[in-house]
Amino acid sequence: MRKKYDVIIIGAGLAGLTSALKLSKDNKKILLIEKENYLGGRASSWDSNGLFIEAGFHKHIGFYKELPNVLYESNVNLNDIVTWENEVEIILNKKEKIIFGIDPICHPIIFIKDLLGNNEILTLKDKLSLSKFFLVGFKEYLLRPQSLDRYSIKDYANKLNIEKNVIDTIIESLSTGIFFLPIENYSAKLFFGLFYPGIFNIHKIRIGAYNNGMSEILAKPISKTIIENNGIIKNNTIVTSLIEKNGRIIGIETEKEKIYSNLTILATDIGNTKKILKNIKHPYINKILNIPTISVITAHIELKKPEMKLDRTTFTPKLNMIVSFSEESRTTFKKSNGRLSIILKSTKEINSLSDEEIIKKIIKELKSINIKIEKDLIEYRIVRHIDKFYSFSPNNDKKRPKTKTPIKGLILAGDYTKQKLYSTMEGAVISGINAYNEAIKQLDN
Repeated sequence: MRKKYDVIIIGAGLAGLTSALKLSKDNKKILLIEKENYLGGRASSWDSNGLFIEAGFHKHIGFYKELPNVLYESNVNLNDIVTWENEVEIILNKKEKIIFGIDPICHPIIFIKDLLGNNEILTLKDKLSLSKFFLVGFKEYLLRPQSLDRYSIKDYANKLNIEKNVIDTIIESLSTGIFFLPIENYSAKLFFGLFYPGIFNIHKIRIGAYNNGMSEILAKPISKTIIENNGIIKNNTIVTSLIEKNGRIIGIETEKEKIYSNLTILATDIGNTKKILKNIKHPYINKILNIPTISVITAHIELKKPEMKLDRTTFTPKLNMIVSFSEESRTTFKKSNGRLSIILKSTKEINSLSDEEIIKKIIKELKSINIKIEKDLIEYRIVRHIDKFYSFSPNNDKKRPKTKTPIKGLILAGDYTKQKLYSTMEGAVISGINAYNEAIKQLDN
């Protein structure tokens, strides 16, 4: 008699881990499949030929709600794994930088001082223009959110006659620095949607650095709870295709075996979702295959000493390639004497560069803002996320699929699916909860 599960979940990123956790707590017979030998997906960490790295550099946003809840269900206290940052900085060149307080409740003096300061770079007119940008944008997001998806952030800012200095420094930093794309290619809807929850959680507007690798402090405790709930997790297992019978997905096929289930939750990134679904014969699949994607490159540089005085988020809107970075030797990579984690702008030109070309350009760009790493560089890794993100460009939001699909037995999860927090860790967790709710509904019918 062949073994059969209630639900098979493909992909052990935060979306897959969340749906597996919720289903296992409900005593469902689940199997969680992961192709790597570590868990976490794009929120993971691993040993890369002797250098411990992670998928990018991840920060925890204070108004996240569902991710802390999932961690709590896995016996993790958020404050035990996060170091909260008081400020972020924007480096414009060798001499000019802007410091912003980001914790108005716990550090009100720093917040007010920075808000009233930076006057040599941001005039009163600039600050009023920035306020206008957010006030009008948030109002539009509340009343007509889909209308914002017609504009790039740059086009929307120009429409409002926002001061050029504000666009080039603050708005560029908060858009490209967080979501990789050039400001002219990034949907205004996604931008305002990311910050909108902060309006109702002013007391939670802060950013935190994780105190260890993502797999260690996020994925492992969640997976431990799944196993304690009698869920099964299989690493190093590649799903080659889904098993279809009479228009219904009845299981999966790996490189070694066929495994059957009542439901399958596909919780991989959009790139791998396309690969797994491409041979399914259903009109719906073409909609998934036509979702535009982008690739993201991150760099991880091991150094002899810290290059920054603090481990905090740093934006670099004036550089051609680097959009944001963080020193992480005091937080995520405490065994390192110095560690820079860097996010690069997502462009075809940058994506086509070799690892050696990328590190040379990084060294040169950092030097242009007075950060000289060449003599302190020990080793580096370039991590390429090829087609793993759906494109945040205008007019693409409507292409994101719902959790429920018209294909019987198939449910989607992942930060690219329709949910409010878009391509974030919180968004991935929300999508996992949505997949869990849909699975319970279908299993109970």
